[in-house]
Parts: sequence; C-alpha cells; structure tokens
Amino acid sequence: MHDDVERITIGLDDEASWTALRWVAERAARHACRVRIVRAVDPLEPEEGWTHHRLAAGRSLLLQSAPGIQVELDAPPAPIVDALVGAAQSDDLLVVGSHRRRRLQSALTGLLPDRIAGASHVPTVIVPDDWPSGQLDADVVLAVDADTAHEVVDFAITEAGRHGAVLRVVHTWQESAPVGPPVVAAVVESPVVERAAAQAVLDDVVTRIAAASPALIVRTELLRGAPGGTVAVAAEHHGLVVVGRRHRSTFGGEVLGSVAQDLMAESTTALCVVPLEQG
Repeated sequence: MHDDVERITIGLDDEASWTALRWVAERAARHACRVRIVRAVDPLEPEEGWTHHRLAAGRSLLLQSAPGIQVELDAPPAPIVDALVGAAQSDDLLVVGSHRRRRLQSALTGLLPDRIAGASHVPTVIVPDDWPSGQLDADVVLAVDADTAHEVVDFAITEAGRHGAVLRVVHTWQESAPVGPPVVAAVVESPVVERAAAQAVLDDVVTRIAAASPALIVRTELLRGAPGGTVAVAAEHHGLVVVGRRHRSTFGGEVLGSVAQDLMAESTTALCVVPLEQG
C-alpha cells in the first residue's frame, strides 16, 4: 500500500526551513521519496550564486540521510507562495518551516506558512523551528470536529499506516454559557448533553476509520477545553497532527482555522493542513 515513491516539495529559506528539511530527510530515510527543493528568487535581486549554494547544501543534507534519493533543485523567479504552490500541485506533500515565536520575521517563515497552507492544492506540513528529531514514528494525531471531511480522515489513516503508528483521534468540547430562560438553558445547554454530542462526533469518525482500515490501531481522546490550545497540548511529543483546512475567505483566498493557528504557535509537533476537494 505504501510502496510508491512519495513526492515532496519543500521551500528553502532561513533556519526554520532547514529544520523542515531535516523533517523531510528523516522521512526519506524511512521510505522512498522524490524531493524537490525550491528557493524562490526575487527577479530584481537574483543572488544566483548564494541560491545555488543553499540548494546544493540542502541536497547534501538529504543525501546524508537517504543515499540515492531523487532530489530536484528549483529556483523560480516568482513570489514564494506562487512558486511553492505551483511546484507542489501534483505532489503528495508540500513542506515549509515556521518560526513559532517570531512569526512576523523571515520571507518564508513569518506569516507565509499560513498563506502557503491556505493556497496549497496538496497536504501541507508546517514544521516549527524547534521541532525535535526522532518523532516521525510516534502517534499520528487527528483533530476532528463535526465537519471533518473524508480527505482529512483518509490522509491521517494513510500517514499512520505508513509509519506503523497509532492513530489518535482527538475532539474537544466546551460548556456553553447559559442563554435564555433557566428551564430551557438547563435542557438545551446541559454539559451532559454537550459532552454526549461531542462523543457522537468522535464515535462517527472512529466508525469511518474502522470501516476504511480495520487493522489500524486507534485511540480516542474527548477533551474539554478551548479547541486550539487543548489540541496543541494533546499533540505535543507526537509524530504529526492532522487538521482540515477550514474555509474560503470573502476575498477569494483560503484561510486556516483557529486550531491550526494555535498549533503553529503553541506546539513543537509538525502540523499537516489537508485541503478539501473543490466541489
């Protein structure tokens, strides 16, 4: 099932993207990959010598971990979002680095991971600059809600199966503030009712996973608290946390949800944002 060569595009810029490159290198050491390293070039300031030096260094790092890996180098004269999204549109993964504590800095690793993941046609992995090595075979965390699409679940199943990992399905719920007459509020907004509804969401996803991959080991966690921070804590020290992309903005661009935003800010675990098929 997982014998095919995985096609990965990675954006290369500053130190955070080198951490992302280490993430790709560890992945390539585990199964067959073909990697394209992209460093976008400003047409007004091409810096060709430095660009080629950085790309060659990136290839060397990959070859040290996975000798014989297929590596393509690309330096398109285009804005970084356009360059990466265009290069990866037929690939399996797009990978970028991110500064967790300095998100306003760097051409690639400031707020651009948000934009790249929001525009990408393929699952996009955002690797924080303080990502710890050696966790790729740890549990895969799937953060779900009532709208979790089949593409997101399928990706998490494949990812866990590829690495022989446990798939940990996480869902959060919060007690609503009472609204309306006390009798109505007590019935409609009871914590017992809200928790039961959240459990039903979790059970539905687990049923879908069992039907698609009966042999996969699945663990579930129903957690009480704000979705973003609660999932960030639950995902720490795991191999990858998977979320779906939320919605399209009124300006025509894709934007990420609060869970993804909080995970990028609060967790050292790599985050994968899975786009939904356009209907």
